[in-house]
Amino acid sequence: MNKSTLTYMLPLALFASTAHAMTDNSNVIVVENELNQVVNDLLSTATLDEHLNTVLSSDVQHAMIKEGANVGISSRRWLDSEVAVFKSKYGYKPTELYFTSDAVAILVNKDNPIQSISINALADIFGCQSSLIPIQWQSVSPVLVNNTELTQVNAYSVNGDLSAHRNFTKMITCYDGQKTATKSLNNREDLIDTIESKENAIGYTVYKSQDKDIKRIDIIDKNGEIFGLDHETILSGRYPLANVYYMYLNLEPTNRSLSPQQTAFVNYVMTSEAQTTFENSGFIGLPPAAIERNQVVLKQQQPEIQGGYK
Repeated sequence: MNKSTLTYMLPLALFASTAHAMTDNSNVIVVENELNQVVNDLLSTATLDEHLNTVLSSDVQHAMIKEGANVGISSRRWLDSEVAVFKSKYGYKPTELYFTSDAVAILVNKDNPIQSISINALADIFGCQSSLIPIQWQSVSPVLVNNTELTQVNAYSVNGDLSAHRNFTKMITCYDGQKTATKSLNNREDLIDTIESKENAIGYTVYKSQDKDIKRIDIIDKNGEIFGLDHETILSGRYPLANVYYMYLNLEPTNRSLSPQQTAFVNYVMTSEAQTTFENSGFIGLPPAAIERNQVVLKQQQPEIQGGYK
């Protein structure tokens, strides 16, 4: 897709000239730290009229409300109070788009009869303790109580696999005096091979939809509800080991507030090329329904009455 196509995908009304449209923020995207690398990966493959810079912020909402940033990428949705302050200042609400997501998949051997596991059990298996106590599979799930073939749980992960992913990391982070029984392997292939060869094995890794052959188990949240791992549960926020990242725009309803290169980036994020970049970076590409939702929000197409993302 060439840069002229990217620039003019947003409604033409957005490009009406205004005296204040081009500000010091016209070449800036505000991002949270763990997303900085993937955003720069996207920028390196996008065709833009001018270079965009990323600015790190732990409070994207503040940067957009107080500092006037036009594009912000955040791991949390805006609070109603923040939306109210933004609307009071600018006269309209911030525009919310899906950006990407990530999730942790829990993998077990195909011969393991377990189908789901609780958050508490995951904390016991992968978490850090002052002293390590062997965990038996019989204590992990009621369906394994009478199983005599499975014995001690063997936990595995991939070294550095979650370095850019916020959720779940808190559960597995060790502090002074703590240690974990999880064995770290060199790469994803080693993890999958190990789990496939060891019946007692369990592992965690960043979710990739193309991993079809390895057995993934569902997660039981703290309320006792069971959630499988798919695009719908991830983007709806229901899957307990997932993060959803949003792109927020200071987008005026009737005239231009984004610079042409910012507009081009917004549109580029929805291309197939961008989805490949997300997946190569350990994140999850947007499914068609999420891209359609973004396009409806941007008035690039008319909404359809059907199931999907709201």
